[in-house]
This record gives sequence, structure tokens and C-alpha cells, in this order.
Amino acid sequence: MEAVGDNVRFFSTLHFRDAQGNFIMASNVQILAEAVRAIDYRYPRGTTFSSSEVSEEYFRAKLTGREREIFAVAFLNNQYQLLAYDEMFSGSLNIVNIHPREIVREALRLNAAAVILSHNHPSFTTEPSRADKEITIRISHALNLVEVRLLDHIVVAGNETVSMVGLGINQ
Repeated sequence: MEAVGDNVRFFSTLHFRDAQGNFIMASNVQILAEAVRAIDYRYPRGTTFSSSEVSEEYFRAKLTGREREIFAVAFLNNQYQLLAYDEMFSGSLNIVNIHPREIVREALRLNAAAVILSHNHPSFTTEPSRADKEITIRISHALNLVEVRLLDHIVVAGNETVSMVGLGINQ
């Protein structure tokens, strides 16, 4: 770490090999890109979501540290194996507009039997808002019409997660 005036600059200890084969210090963008690849490697298509702990760990890895609200969906088959992960909606610091019909459309396109919803709270507030609870119920009703199960809605707040099913909010 180096102090430059009032600013503090962090130096990475991670290195990348450039086109000429030289090792150079990794940029923040390169580090984050590799982190995404590592998460995708750890949770490939076919990963089984056998418990709420697996779901919470998965979405924590995907959404922690994001500066804006992101609403993501894991689409699962009958054995609760991952078919696809999609960050369907993004918003501002404290709100994201969600369209249940788009979730239903994607579930049908993927022939999903179940979904797990998640979104982050960049404010680190673990308590689901009234809007969070209402949209969960709306999405659940929309998915029920096409016989797709909503298994959970995970709120990610920093390194903490909250299962809305665990709070009794899922229908």
C-alpha cells in the first residue's frame, strides 16, 4: 500500500503473464475477471442446490461487493441442478426494477423446473424491504402459473445472507 497525498493506492501481489511472456502486476479489472472465472469453475452448470446453505454460498460468491443492486436468478432442473445463472436486472444503489414476466419467459425458455432468486443490498442491510417481500410474492405467483417452483429468495448484504424462505416469505 502506498500513500499518495490524501489517496491510498493498493498494490496487488497477483501477477499476469503478458503477450511477451513477462509477468506484470494484475489490474483490479483482471483480478475481478479471474474471480468470476473461479466462481464459475467452482459452481459449473449442473451444480446441485441441495440446501439453503449451498444457495446462500453461491449467491454470496456471485453478488458480494457489487456497487449497485443486481437481481439474479438461478434456473434449475427437476433435480435442482443449475441450468443457468442470469443477472437479469440491475439498478441503482438501493433499487432495481424487476419484471416477473421476464423471469417466467426465461424459465420457460430454459425448461426450468425451479428457480432461486437473489439480489444484493449494497447498503449491507440484511433486512428484506417491503418491496423485496412484495416482489417475491408476485414472482412466486407468476411462476406458479407455469408450474415452476420458487425455492428461495436470497438477500446478499456484504458477507451476510438472508433466506426469505427462512423468514417465512415465499408465497
